[in-house]
Amino acid sequence: MTNISGRHLARLVLDQYEKDDAYLNLALARVLNQYNQVARREKDFCSELVYGSARHLLKIDFILGRLLSRPLDSLKTPVKNILRLAIYQLLIRPEIPEHAVVHAAVAEIKKTKFAGLAGLVNGVLRNFLRSRDRIAFPERETDPVGYLALEYSHPQWLVERWLKRYGPEATERILKIDNQQPPLTVRINQNRTDVSAFKSELTKLGIPWRPGLFLAEAITFPELPCPLEDFGPFRDGRIFVQDESSMLVAHLLDPRPGETIIDLCAAPGGKSTHLAELTADQCRILSVDDHPHKVELIKENAARLKLKSIEPVLGDARNFAPENLPAADAVLVDAPCSGTGVLRRRVDARYRRRPEDIPALVGLQREILRQAARLVRPGGRLVYSTCTLEPEENQDQIKWFLENFSDYRIESYREHLPSGIGSYLTEPESKWATLLPIPDGGDGFFMCRLNRVGPR
Repeated sequence: MTNISGRHLARLVLDQYEKDDAYLNLALARVLNQYNQVARREKDFCSELVYGSARHLLKIDFILGRLLSRPLDSLKTPVKNILRLAIYQLLIRPEIPEHAVVHAAVAEIKKTKFAGLAGLVNGVLRNFLRSRDRIAFPERETDPVGYLALEYSHPQWLVERWLKRYGPEATERILKIDNQQPPLTVRINQNRTDVSAFKSELTKLGIPWRPGLFLAEAITFPELPCPLEDFGPFRDGRIFVQDESSMLVAHLLDPRPGETIIDLCAAPGGKSTHLAELTADQCRILSVDDHPHKVELIKENAARLKLKSIEPVLGDARNFAPENLPAADAVLVDAPCSGTGVLRRRVDARYRRRPEDIPALVGLQREILRQAARLVRPGGRLVYSTCTLEPEENQDQIKWFLENFSDYRIESYREHLPSGIGSYLTEPESKWATLLPIPDGGDGFFMCRLNRVGPR
């Protein structure tokens, strides 16, 4: 094992993330792969530091702005990230001794070419410990948007939208969940194993698990005895990592053996493979994506799960019209979206998104929906889903669709989803299903089933 600390790895990840404008998860994977001989304990600590500091980045940077005598951005990237990681530990991880955090930060700066700034790092962190209770933050009463945005490190424009739509209590609940570590939820592959028998096997092996909120095939692992990729049930295709809210989409489509189904935005294949499992692998599923590497990922996942009914296809969902294919029994559009329902998983997405992204995504979603509507046979159905909380991409899209495609009707979610879901929906009386993020449970999701009643 290489004697490299999780703190050092975390600094390397954040440096690479900022330098290359990379996605945080990709930067983390790259560094951990590069240092694959490092002890698992240090890798886990690195991951926690990276995602934890990113979840609280706006608050951390605000604090550093109050402690420094110069603009934070005037510091070189490694110096900024050493300070950020240290403030995160002092602010959010009180169980870590303060002196250990300060000592480690000073030692880390000395490993860089900015060793001359060791005094600055030491001084800033000790200043924080002395004055942390005197740092003035926006007041909840006079500036609720500013307070919530800073307290939970979300962009103000998004907090403002949610306050208007959901009110202060629900908004703060969403923000809190976004800053929690997401649960590791998996789907049991019913085509490879009996659900009850698999759960009994886990219990006998002493592997802790808890059941899903809605679905028998959903379970959550509080922890695994080894990395996921080395876990036997993952390697042999008996489980697939998937959020439980996402699993509901396949149940809403309700696939039947012998049907032809098109999944228009399929990568990485979670919903396609679930549809196959629900039909005992006895249907035909065209799993479409417009990126070759994502099509390969669908192939890999279908092969690992040992599913034969999936046909990965390279194609653009906006104009997908395969020759010699009769109209489909069902089409799934799990649309590209702003992803505001999954911010606890895609930690850095909150900082990438802009308000102007939403109209652009609405246009793309409508292009896909137009084509999807043409692919469904009379009497068939179309399911539209997203992992966003924004109405322009959800409810408003369904209203637009029904205005433009008069041969479609909404069918209530109640006909196909578990009865217990109603208490978790924001609009349980409507025919579509809108889920906000659930603590230790599913992500924020929207889904709607549209039945084609006849030719236009």
